[in-house]
Amino acid sequence: MRRGSTLREPYIDEQKRQRVIRASIEEFAKGYEAASTNEIVRKAGISKGLLFHYFGSKKNLYMSVFTDSAEQTAQALLSRVGELPGDVVERMIKLALTKLELYREDPDTWLFLADAVSNPPSELKREIRSAQAELTRASMKQFLTGLDFAQLRPDVEPAQLLKFVQLVLKGLEQEYLGRSDLASLDWDQVMKEFMVYIELLRTGIGSQRKPDRD
Repeated sequence: MRRGSTLREPYIDEQKRQRVIRASIEEFAKGYEAASTNEIVRKAGISKGLLFHYFGSKKNLYMSVFTDSAEQTAQALLSRVGELPGDVVERMIKLALTKLELYREDPDTWLFLADAVSNPPSELKREIRSAQAELTRASMKQFLTGLDFAQLRPDVEPAQLLKFVQLVLKGLEQEYLGRSDLASLDWDQVMKEFMVYIELLRTGIGSQRKPDRD
């Protein structure tokens, strides 16, 4: 069984399981309450009895789809991104560009995850928040591995930088991935804006001139 999965014994075979996941992602895009398990089983080509035999309930199905989608997306990101630069800014750029590539290849999954995080079903808020926190901790651990702090200014503490990076990444995700019109965004323009913010992070926004002191 996958970590975090809510599947029951006996396990559903992987091919059939993936059909259920894809059908569920499409259907849950309508919203948790509006999503129909009848449509999910129709698209997946299985019986409703079999669906509930393996997943137990609509709530368990949603959480299983969320957990699986988040884990598979994270694995795809790590696999695609390859070796990460030691410089923190270059690392942020590479991760952002890789995320954009993955989004363009599978927008439905990213839209589902974004909606689940920004508008979780009321009865699943606690579970979604807990799963999101765990995934965030895991992704930050990966982000921090191998970072080179040698190029930092002497007055910048690594802990301060990492906190700042967390705030920047969280803010950018909320700004873009939390939007209801995510599918219609001009992602080339989004990346241009992102690079502007990254350049500000790289160079700073303050004048290099020292303030006058009387």
